[in-house]
Amino acid sequence: MALISKDELLKDSMVSIGYHVLVLLEKAEGERISLAALMNSLKKQQITRYRPIMFALIFLHSIGAIDFKAPYVYTL
Repeated sequence: MALISKDELLKDSMVSIGYHVLVLLEKAEGERISLAALMNSLKKQQITRYRPIMFALIFLHSIGAIDFKAPYVYTL
């Protein structure tokens, strides 16, 4: 499985979205951000496709970079 497809925009790839999520978490106070704030920040960057956002979050969780405790996303 390729991380980036030649048929999609680079800004919509799970790698790019994962990077944006990590940057937002780095800037967040307390190393956490709510899912609503995360989605609003991504929407401001015109990232609105659901599937790559979910794949990026799943990927970051699977490598141990983030964790979820509703309604927040935490850095590890």
